[in-house]
Amino acid sequence: MRLRGWFALAAAASVTLGALGCSNSSTGPSVNLSGTYTLVSIQFPPQPVIMPPAATGTFTLTATTYTLHLVIPGQGTVDDNGTYALNGSNWSQSSSTTGQATGTYSLNGNMLTVNATNQGVTSISVWQKQ
Repeated sequence: MRLRGWFALAAAASVTLGALGCSNSSTGPSVNLSGTYTLVSIQFPPQPVIMPPAATGTFTLTATTYTLHLVIPGQGTVDDNGTYALNGSNWSQSSSTTGQATGTYSLNGNMLTVNATNQGVTSISVWQKQ
């Protein structure tokens, strides 16, 4: 398991970002995801899903930026920030630490799921809005 690939979201992680690529960058995200989210689960397929207390984290989003704090005991801590953009259900994020990640996202009530790939490593993270 590689945390760098996660955020690739770092995720998150990676959720990660520095030079943003998005066809809708002039108007920003079409959905407001702003807020602070707590980690529900994370997976680096084909590895099994990891849930608290085996992994903990927060993912804070503004209109176009993110901050990620992810801890997986035995794997380390990831602190990352950058920018993100939405285009339909597509997710794009950029971090000066981990580079560009792309994938999809979904928002169901207060649950945010981000499925992103960075440098060939995919992460699927689920976050609950606080």
